[in-house]
Amino acid sequence: MDQERLLAAVLLADVVGSTPLYERIGDDAALRQVSDCLDAIREIVAQHGGDFIYSKGDDVLSLFESSEAALMAVCQISHQLSKKPLIARIGLHFGAVIRARDAVFGDVVNVTARLSATANPGEVLISQNFFEALSAGSRSTLRLLDKMAFKGKQELFDVYTLRSDNEALSTHIANRGTFVDRRSAPPPQVNLIIHYGDQSRSCRNNELVTIGRSPECDIVVQRPWVSRHHATFTISNGKARLVERSSSGTFVSMGPGHEVFIRREDILLFGSGVISPGRRSSLGDAQILHYEIISG
Repeated sequence: MDQERLLAAVLLADVVGSTPLYERIGDDAALRQVSDCLDAIREIVAQHGGDFIYSKGDDVLSLFESSEAALMAVCQISHQLSKKPLIARIGLHFGAVIRARDAVFGDVVNVTARLSATANPGEVLISQNFFEALSAGSRSTLRLLDKMAFKGKQELFDVYTLRSDNEALSTHIANRGTFVDRRSAPPPQVNLIIHYGDQSRSCRNNELVTIGRSPECDIVVQRPWVSRHHATFTISNGKARLVERSSSGTFVSMGPGHEVFIRREDILLFGSGVISPGRRSSLGDAQILHYEIISG
């Protein structure tokens, strides 16, 4: 099999909002709007020297030899899509990829996909690797957003986004109304306490506490419906988060009658509550973890 290894900037733009659009205006009209949006993205990619790789449904994957060109393309895509009824989640990463069979493969592609999937609609998430591949002038157009955990990765990643006055581009982890530049303002000090039976762990800023069936986890829950590495508690920039990566999912309750189910996604934690891996907390065999967030 012919293959080529190269360093490249990888851009993944995933158009969102098509499902309700098909229901609202019908298949033919919705398909025209989705196609127009995807064509606009591909045209911008080509204008900036990018190489369109493929589309799978509503997304566009492209490679750029130049990270500067990729950033210019993303800025133009964000601006142009703001005028359309459909918007996109966009991920940008930089590193070594393998080209083969008219596609691209490798960890860099996987991380780019995770960045795109984590972004809010209309948002661009950019990796530290991509940031470091830019010139100083281009770096000044980005701002550090947060540290994030990604599927299959133990370490937290610094993630950047475009500097913008448009609050639609800010995520749920930014303060409502005004973004606080975390490079100049120290994050609030919080302590996350987790209890499970006779096991107890404390998690502070930039620390991880893992839960799962594996004895390697910080909190071990020995039940067959619990994944070996089920989920991770993290605190970053004063925000506590549960990073769920299991096959069975997790039930999270942060108040009476407010239990939510998550699977392979992240959720911000507030106050105190209950975590039940793989089972509703009301079931007799549920394994209950209690957490409490303490400020200061």
